[in-house]
Amino acid sequence: MITFEELNLPEKLQIIRDLADEIWPKTFSAILSPEQISYMMRMMYAPEIMEKELANGYHFVIVRINGVPAGYFSWSAYTRNNTAKLHKVYLKHEFHGQGIGSLMLKEAEKQIKAAGFTCLRLNVNKYNTRARKAYFRNGFTDVESVKIDIGSGFFMDDFVMEKEL
Repeated sequence: MITFEELNLPEKLQIIRDLADEIWPKTFSAILSPEQISYMMRMMYAPEIMEKELANGYHFVIVRINGVPAGYFSWSAYTRNNTAKLHKVYLKHEFHGQGIGSLMLKEAEKQIKAAGFTCLRLNVNKYNTRARKAYFRNGFTDVESVKIDIGSGFFMDDFVMEKEL
């Protein structure tokens, strides 16, 4: 059984940090250095960062499979009218290839559409081919290529993708 739960209390965000600790190194070890993975984990998953995001209107949602946390996504309003930004979509590797990632995207789209947005935007690492294929399969298209300086000599080398809702 697959269920979704929005985490709207700071003390519940640890569930996402625990999932990220397991998922992130496996997802990015072939395309990012261990130093960059560690840096980005601190940059995005530190308690104070996530609590600030929650206070600023970010939505954090976990997917449970048979009651056990298996993945998560987060989204918020984007600076452009009627557009929301999908910041994170991650699933434990043991559940890849079962359509659960697509269900997560559909749930995110449902929530975002219900909030009044008509466009969904996300960034994906240019070398994360598995994720890019999943986004294409789910109706996203490339809109631009960006290289973002995130500090300490590290960059996010991404494609920006969008989907009309």
